Amino acid sequence: MRFRKFIYLVLFTVHYSLFTELLQAQSVHDKYSLHIHHATAPFKIDGVIDEPDWQLADVAKDFFAILPYDTSFSKSKTECRVAYDDNYFYVSAVCYDELPGHYVIQSLKRDYSYPVTDAFAVVLDPFLDGTNGFNFGVNPYNVQREGSIDNGGGFGVSTDWNVKWISETKIEDGKWTCEIAIPFNSIRFKPNADKWYINFIRNDLKRNEQSGWVPVPRSFNPSSLAFTGTLIWDKPLGKTGENISLIPYAIGSVNTIATEGNDIHAKPNFGLDAKVAVSSSLNLDVTVNPDFSQVEVDAQQTNLTRYNLFYPEKRSFFIENSDLFGQFGFRQIRPFFSRNVGLSNGNVIPIQGGLRLSGKLTPKDRIGVMSIQTADDSIGTSAINGQNYSVVAYQRKIFSRSNIAFIGVNRQAFNHFKLQKKDFNRVGGIQYNLASANNKLVGFAFFMYSNNMVSGYRAYSHAAFWSYNSTHWQFVYNHEYVGKNFLTDVGFVPRLYNYDAANKKVFRNSYWRLEPSITRKFFPTGNLKSKVNNFSIQLYSSDYLNEEYKPTELYQNLILQTNFQNSAIFEIDIDHTDLNLQYGTSINQKDTLYFLPGKYSYQSAILKFNSNLRKIFNYTISAQYGSFYTGTKLTFNSNVTYRIQPYANLSLAVNYNQVDLPSPFQDFYLLLVGPKLEFTFTHDLFFTAFLQYNTQAENFNVNCRLQWQFKPLSYLYFVYSDNYETINFGNKNRQVVLKFVYWLSL
Repeated sequence: MRFRKFIYLVLFTVHYSLFTELLQAQSVHDKYSLHIHHATAPFKIDGVIDEPDWQLADVAKDFFAILPYDTSFSKSKTECRVAYDDNYFYVSAVCYDELPGHYVIQSLKRDYSYPVTDAFAVVLDPFLDGTNGFNFGVNPYNVQREGSIDNGGGFGVSTDWNVKWISETKIEDGKWTCEIAIPFNSIRFKPNADKWYINFIRNDLKRNEQSGWVPVPRSFNPSSLAFTGTLIWDKPLGKTGENISLIPYAIGSVNTIATEGNDIHAKPNFGLDAKVAVSSSLNLDVTVNPDFSQVEVDAQQTNLTRYNLFYPEKRSFFIENSDLFGQFGFRQIRPFFSRNVGLSNGNVIPIQGGLRLSGKLTPKDRIGVMSIQTADDSIGTSAINGQNYSVVAYQRKIFSRSNIAFIGVNRQAFNHFKLQKKDFNRVGGIQYNLASANNKLVGFAFFMYSNNMVSGYRAYSHAAFWSYNSTHWQFVYNHEYVGKNFLTDVGFVPRLYNYDAANKKVFRNSYWRLEPSITRKFFPTGNLKSKVNNFSIQLYSSDYLNEEYKPTELYQNLILQTNFQNSAIFEIDIDHTDLNLQYGTSINQKDTLYFLPGKYSYQSAILKFNSNLRKIFNYTISAQYGSFYTGTKLTFNSNVTYRIQPYANLSLAVNYNQVDLPSPFQDFYLLLVGPKLEFTFTHDLFFTAFLQYNTQAENFNVNCRLQWQFKPLSYLYFVYSDNYETINFGNKNRQVVLKFVYWLSL
């Protein structure tokens, strides 16, 4: 009952926004246009904008401010030009800067974080769909950053996507300039197109101002594809030439394991990835004997919940067009989670090879087809069947920026290539993704069904998420339902599985979730405006119910936040939890005691502060204290960073939990400390040392990585990894890895 008025408001907002979506005749693209002409002479990419074609090109200028305010032209002046020839798309920019002081540069490492770096970027939407595009950016030191834009760019840019391109910058008195050359065969676009959508964005941290050629409301990401102008070609673009890239690798590792007598084990391996542009909009990825070992170690997390935590995918084979596969569903209801491929109960299983075809069939149709085969293997005395993981995805654009998507996921076991008919798992689903033309309303709704040897009763899941966002208000509605027999062997649905500490068994339970929130922002005036950008207050609720609609967990949260003009943030959270525990639960993995099923109620308060991240020395800090089950819990988090600009970042992350419980339980604490050193000798030579001391995992990990980019996207890695006990610091295992990756463009 308490959600009824909120749901009515959300449904009204949804219908109103859909109505305006259909009626909107003129979009922002029509208000801003730029003509592009074929170059008459070759370009020299040196950061000096002196070629004759630059002097003849249209100029995009008079940028609009995005942050801290979006109501006027930007104070930082920027001028952009574009041109092209048969092979490259060219962009130049003059970024004027009359303020004294150094630029804010985090490091010389590729794929920097845009919000905390002085930078210029071009945003491209070659298919005019407002859904998928590309972002290419440089900072004043010519550090490159490229990324794919998925789902309209509302959640930023994925820098996991990598391609070759060329850039140079030059720093002069009162300005810095850049020239960018993007090969046509590095990006996907529609052949014979006579226009693209485009925007130019700039981050000037000395002035603490973000700006764009096409105005972007400050409540949205600057790379949002809802806010782009039109790039008009002087003649339709032809098809690109052949684009085939071969990426072989060779790896050698030496390791010792204490439980095996510290004998030295040496293991060489090699394999190949290939990228083939089937067309200018469709790409084929091939992998043979891939090495999916991580040269970059995961940041560990402390877990005091009853469920598994999510770790993002970092393996390159799964990256391009990954939204077609991995972003189907919800963050806790995913039919396909690529990190489950090649794993069995946490053990790595060799992958023999895989194929993936993805991209655009037409301007409105995207497809994704992927198949990966693992080898027959064994873990201890247990034989492991080989598995084939296949995914088919299709997406059809409707209205201006929305789409309907379909997905099918199949896991099929083979025993030495013999089909195991009863060992399979299949999931199919349909999803509607909504993004209004003005980007104020986004959301999705899906229905999925699983098929396996388990009962088909309650073997489905559905959810709906809608978010309405304006300058002053944000309304969010979300509901989820997961049936107890909705099984996704290659997915991620952690809440479905409940461990009973009393019987040492895992039970599956159907559940509902209701998750509404409302946020109001206030923008001060007068003298306070010079110090504070905005205040916000948020009411958030996350309630879980069982199949009979009886509550199992009710969580309410009040958030008060102050955003300062210098980018610092202060926040106060107050929350309340009512928990109806269904099974015996141990929150301390080392403790044999557990909380009995029953009702628990607890509250806590949180204080958070993020300092000015533009400063050489910056930090984030938070402290939480309150009741927890039958006791109390103190949580402290901090991350301190010191930057030796632009060559080094020294950081220290600390997570501390102190839990005090009445008898017969014992008090305990969990400590996770992660000091990290990142040193960039040059644009191409990097060193990282990452230490993680984790008392919950009883592990102290040392990971050192030297990375040399000897050619664009070609690397040589030297990695040293060591693991110790946290009690007596006895060594558990040690490994040295040398990895060579070469990117060969044909």
